[in-house]
Amino acid sequence: MMATIHAAEFLATFLKCLQPSSPSSRVTIAVANSGGPDSTCLLFLLSRLRPPVSVVSLHVNHGLQPASADMADRAAANAASMGIPHRTLHIPWGRAPFPNRPVPSTPFENIARQARYNVLFRGMTYSGASILALGHHADDQVETSLMRLARGSTLVGAAGMRRRRRWGMGQGNSTDDLAWVGHPGMSRFIIRPLLDFPKDRILATCDAHALNYVNDPTNLHPETTLRNAVRQRLASPALRTTEPPPLQQDTSESLKQIKRASTFLQSIATDVTDTRERLRCATSLLAERAEQLDSQVTEQLQNCTLPSPPSTLLLSSPKLLAVDGPAVRFAMVLRVMRYVSFHPWGSTRADGDRRRAGIHRIMNHLWPAEPSVVSLERFTAGAGVLWTPVLYSHNKGLKIRSESLSHLEQPCGGQSAWLASRLPPFLKNPQEGAGSASRLSVDLTEQFILALATSRDVLQVLYDCRFLVRFDLTQIPKHVRDALNNAQDQPISIKILPQTDYFWPKVVLRKGSDPVLVLAVLDEKGGTDTLGSRPWISMEWVRLLDAT
Repeated sequence: MMATIHAAEFLATFLKCLQPSSPSSRVTIAVANSGGPDSTCLLFLLSRLRPPVSVVSLHVNHGLQPASADMADRAAANAASMGIPHRTLHIPWGRAPFPNRPVPSTPFENIARQARYNVLFRGMTYSGASILALGHHADDQVETSLMRLARGSTLVGAAGMRRRRRWGMGQGNSTDDLAWVGHPGMSRFIIRPLLDFPKDRILATCDAHALNYVNDPTNLHPETTLRNAVRQRLASPALRTTEPPPLQQDTSESLKQIKRASTFLQSIATDVTDTRERLRCATSLLAERAEQLDSQVTEQLQNCTLPSPPSTLLLSSPKLLAVDGPAVRFAMVLRVMRYVSFHPWGSTRADGDRRRAGIHRIMNHLWPAEPSVVSLERFTAGAGVLWTPVLYSHNKGLKIRSESLSHLEQPCGGQSAWLASRLPPFLKNPQEGAGSASRLSVDLTEQFILALATSRDVLQVLYDCRFLVRFDLTQIPKHVRDALNNAQDQPISIKILPQTDYFWPKVVLRKGSDPVLVLAVLDEKGGTDTLGSRPWISMEWVRLLDAT
């Protein structure tokens, strides 16, 4: 008989998900409650935790299946039986940014997933939760690892889903995109407390505590998605409802790749006899190695980083050369790109789309095969990041490299370094990218007029996916307020424009044909200068060098 999940071992895995957050502070966690066994078990185990944990239940009703209403009812009933507040969220198909309701006969899994995460993010925010808990388990992790390996992923990618990750700004291209969440996503997290437990133990826990649940019928259709096909073939005979039907040609070819990936994955954990348990152990080992790699990268970046202007990262060349191991170097480049990039933090574009050719090109510059010769050319290789060879001196600051020096040599008056900064627009046009989240010229006039008309106290703008510009409207100077109130008599505009070679934000006001009036700029120390006015504008660098 399969063992149930005990409260003590669940607490241990749950606390790992909270790190480095302090478990002593009150935490509100929203659970994505589908009404199925995984989320029902997760909801139950979380409900047994003592304060300071507060739990809310969220169910997304896509309205795309005949069973949708039954699943919504079961999710609500389960939460009620555990005394947990519950909300059923409906997807407003056809209302921007949501597309029209998908036609059942067409593939809709990806768009349904994006829509589900969008409403879950809104729901957790409305419920006061900073963390969303998902019911992914050890067998889901195996499926993810196999599918990634079959697509040619590295071992880091094959480690699968993270136990804890920051939500990030989203994968969207603009604020009107379904996959966009913006700056609030930098303070929201997704956790997966059940990753250490197989499906069998989850079902045993549900049975032992008489937890009612429903199964999503689409999970049993291998012809629907590749993941479902993999799931059916990995499932034990006891969990299979029917024998897998014949597959389409493209899915069949993918499964051949996955079979080869399975053979490789099993070779990592040779001391286990059972095939499924061997796959679980292998993915667990890879996940542990990925966490160790994250720690190594954090330590190395701290050691290599030199003081530099806001929004940039300066890495000491001699210290970089001391970094050993291609995996650590690869991960360091990814971390730097995500930090400096103007693409949404956490998106694949901020990682240079993880193109190995581009990342290896960067590595070849930072860690040349012949350390005796240093590249003196600036270059870019993805993620909108410009790499510039410089000399750094504590007293003299930065100087573009112009002389050939050994990578190991400490040049007179400074040390060799690489500066990572935002890539200038190709056409040097601040309006380039208009309509996207990373545009450099942002007109805030209408937002200001609306905010004042509705008596809002604060207006916040994420500028270039890099800076949070905050306006305290209770402290707005009289001449700015008067200009906005008289906008019908004299055209005005309030804009954020780029300044300096690093494209820092600058807030300007223009009335009619009058000269542009600068209201605030970012100073060289990363603070905000409101140029003599009382401090009503603040500018904050929001990108992180963290792994998650």
